[in-house]
Amino acid sequence: MYIYPDIVEGFHCELCGTCCRNDWQVTLDEASYERNRQYFSRVNNLQEMEQAFVVMTHNQAIGEYAYIRKQESGACWFLSGNNLCRLHKKAGHQHLDAVCQTFPRYPMNTQRGIEVTLSFSCPAVLRRIQRLEPLRIVRSEKPPVEFLPENYVASVFPGQQAKFTPLYYYFELEHHFIDIVQCRGLSIAGRLELLEKTVRKLEAGKPGETFGQWLQQQIYQNYAYMDSLTEQNLSLAEVLVEHFFVNFLFKKPLYLYGLIPAVALLVHMWQEIETMQRGKGEKDRISATQAAINNLELEYGHDRQRLLVWMAKR
Repeated sequence: MYIYPDIVEGFHCELCGTCCRNDWQVTLDEASYERNRQYFSRVNNLQEMEQAFVVMTHNQAIGEYAYIRKQESGACWFLSGNNLCRLHKKAGHQHLDAVCQTFPRYPMNTQRGIEVTLSFSCPAVLRRIQRLEPLRIVRSEKPPVEFLPENYVASVFPGQQAKFTPLYYYFELEHHFIDIVQCRGLSIAGRLELLEKTVRKLEAGKPGETFGQWLQQQIYQNYAYMDSLTEQNLSLAEVLVEHFFVNFLFKKPLYLYGLIPAVALLVHMWQEIETMQRGKGEKDRISATQAAINNLELEYGHDRQRLLVWMAKR
């Protein structure tokens, strides 16, 4: 089973080259480094291999062995003037590192199937979410896009959690949390307030064999409250934030990093977005919101070390 937000369907790279010009460091593991070394040796171009790939000697994370050098312009070493990758063109897709093979796709191996979404730091993805219609979560027996099955970003198996804890019921909670974030009877701030109130109540918990029943009661109470609200007319800027938060939740940060820290990050990101929106007209608010979403995705979606440090402080 494949599970994904509907924006994933039919996605394809638009060859804008933005991801190849970002300031992140593209790393690869030792096996990928060796595979490329063998390729450059076969084509008698080890000199470029030594220029392009830099073996890391310190500060590397698990699985990181080398990184790809950048051009003076800041672009990836292999990016050509027509926004095509020279390494991909000459050596093939298999010679790219895992990030380049996958981005902006975000595949996850989970207990209920393969789940995949997209990174909102990609301009093509940001254009796909410029709509007032809520994001839908789709379930299908066919993959929505091509991606390498071994390149999973996360593994999520709630059945391995203790039975009388919230994370054991994670998928039910994720569905409910997305419904809260898409509750258009509340402002964005109101939705986050309800979300934070809910996770704090869940963390306080009611231990024992009746935990599942107690949890369902809390969820039903929230739905009864949300159903009593009148849907508001939202601006596109507000809906863009809604889409961003739905996608954030779908990436499973509440499971991976904890309910309260992840919701605290949502609140922090909303504060950042509000700051960039302040004092602007509708058209400028849309542009400011897109810029804020892009920055936040780069900051917390791609820099895992920064994300872990932020979570640890909570």
